[in-house]
Amino acid sequence: MRKIILTLLLLISVFGLSAFAEEWNKTYQVGDKPSLRVDTNDASIEVTRGVSRTISARIIADGYSINSAGVRVTEHQDGDKVDLQVHVPSSSHWGIHISSHQGVHVEVQVPTETALDLHSGDGHIKVDGIASQARLDTGDGHIEVRNFAGALNAHTSDGHMTIDGVLTDVNLRTGDGHIDLTVRPGSKMNSGWLIHTSDGRVEARLPENFAAELYAHTGDGHIQLDMPVTVNGTIERSRIRGKMNGGGPLLEITTGDGSIRIMKF
Repeated sequence: MRKIILTLLLLISVFGLSAFAEEWNKTYQVGDKPSLRVDTNDASIEVTRGVSRTISARIIADGYSINSAGVRVTEHQDGDKVDLQVHVPSSSHWGIHISSHQGVHVEVQVPTETALDLHSGDGHIKVDGIASQARLDTGDGHIEVRNFAGALNAHTSDGHMTIDGVLTDVNLRTGDGHIDLTVRPGSKMNSGWLIHTSDGRVEARLPENFAAELYAHTGDGHIQLDMPVTVNGTIERSRIRGKMNGGGPLLEITTGDGSIRIMKF
């Protein structure tokens, strides 16, 4: 009976902890070309377009307190540069997964032309409405980028990617997950682009007049071209090299296990 009571008390305590959410908010005044760095060990990150000359940060902690013993927030501003670090405590000492709703979310609204450097050890990353350069990295989570304009470097060790924008430089890498890439008209390759997944399909939608030297390879799958490519050498099921609209910088699309489809936007 005592064991049952102790178990019930523990469950009540656990569910009580997961039933509340704390918030942290701060606003920063910046100039015309701001930059934002977010670094967290275990939280999702979402950055969206806000008002000019203002960066507004909000941290929502479900089932955690925001203090020195809970979620620790370290922030710093140096002129137009804002640095936000969020450390989430490990819940492994409970011995069980406490709640499916427990988690920490970092939400930031920024001016359109904000350079981004976002890193999460374990969490999704979402960016919407930014026209600048962005470096995104997560150890475990998907990456979603929409209404973007500029240079993009994104990496996840385990998760899919959805990318949509007017792009200049592209480096996309995932250890396990599919990649859906939409390159909108007005995009221009400043240098070679790399799109790679170790395990998953790749679908790329390109403008009709997109010019590039294409190299596509899959370790286990097929390649489908729905737009004209002048192929160099023999056509293989799993490997193609050729020119799109007369050629240009190298567009390299590879997957270790999955199919590749290149379509007209």
